Amino acid sequence: MIELLKDATYIRYYIACVVSFLGDAMTRIVLIYVVATLTRNPVVIALVVMAQLLPMGVLGAFIGPVIDRLPKRTLLIGSDLARLVIVLAMIPALDSVWLLLVLILLQGVGKTVFENARIAALPLFVGGHSLPTAVALFQSTAHTLNLLGPALGGVLVAVGSVPVVLVLDASTFVVSALLLGSLAVLKGAPVHREGGERYWQALRDGFRRVLAIPSLRFMSAFMVPIMLVFGLFTTNLNAQLLTVFELPAEQYGFAQAVFGGGSVVAAMVGPAMLRRFSSFSTALVASVALFGATLVLLAPTEWVHADLGLVAVASWCALTGIGAGLFQVPAANTMLRDLPDDLRGRGIGLLNAIMTNFMVIGVALGGVTASLWGVAVSIVVAGVFLVLAAAAFTASARRPRLSEVER
Repeated sequence: MIELLKDATYIRYYIACVVSFLGDAMTRIVLIYVVATLTRNPVVIALVVMAQLLPMGVLGAFIGPVIDRLPKRTLLIGSDLARLVIVLAMIPALDSVWLLLVLILLQGVGKTVFENARIAALPLFVGGHSLPTAVALFQSTAHTLNLLGPALGGVLVAVGSVPVVLVLDASTFVVSALLLGSLAVLKGAPVHREGGERYWQALRDGFRRVLAIPSLRFMSAFMVPIMLVFGLFTTNLNAQLLTVFELPAEQYGFAQAVFGGGSVVAAMVGPAMLRRFSSFSTALVASVALFGATLVLLAPTEWVHADLGLVAVASWCALTGIGAGLFQVPAANTMLRDLPDDLRGRGIGLLNAIMTNFMVIGVALGGVTASLWGVAVSIVVAGVFLVLAAAAFTASARRPRLSEVER
């Protein structure tokens, strides 16, 4: 990882993403806070979260041909500058819930374009370095920023104001655009233009070719149960910590930090894990089974909670953090390794759309199952389901053709 950070191209890309992601993480929690203070309606607050996720789920698959056909430099800088304008426009709209929701939705569109273009261009930034190492470094950084961003945003709101946070977020897009604009690899990056092929034809052809690759077809199917459970767990983790374990504010914050720390550890050890398996698909199945097992461990955690208190809760949070972070490593590496250059935009868009949409469904299922069965039971049942799903996909993961990339 040190060699990557010494690379002049990668370090500029890395810093651009770090500042942009930190600003996003601060703004995300601050906007939820603003809407919560304007209206106590939980439905409206939920709409904020949905507006942040919806563009990636709905548009992700459809912008693929655009990502493949237009210069990545134009898309990255353009989406940064568009989000700069949108975030600044939020300042005079802070008293209007519905106008804020529209702007949050537009910001999500900009982020969808940026993320798909960023991932598609990642091999350019990495160059001759190890792609799994680059993915691990970025994922560990993203997990850390998701911890620091909301905390920093809360502090800035407490000592300053919401507009201060929004101005800081807007400034991160300027920094990101300047750094990405300075990268020579983006200026000379090839653009794949299929002669005369219409948009819908390119979209259909892209989906067909992506799903013709065995490893990506396998991952597309396997991601359905994974993201359903991940969405359910994301929803019910907070309820488990606050309403079942009844953690006070400081212990709740500590438990969340431990969970995030587990995810960071998982991202760091991910490349070493990949080397121990015959294929990325087998590594994905094993890591998903581990994640499911950590959810099942909530049952014994509840039994010993009365005696061990925070120690039991923190131990479970660390294990679930590792499980939740570990399966993302083979998933990301499979996607980047096996997608041909001319399909990368459409493939990333399709796979991100599958993951986001089923995660949103899982979030909705989390509330329903918690109401019907109780929070803890819903998490344990989800863990059992995930272990069974991993077992069902094991045979497919071991097929020799699955580890081969079809071109």
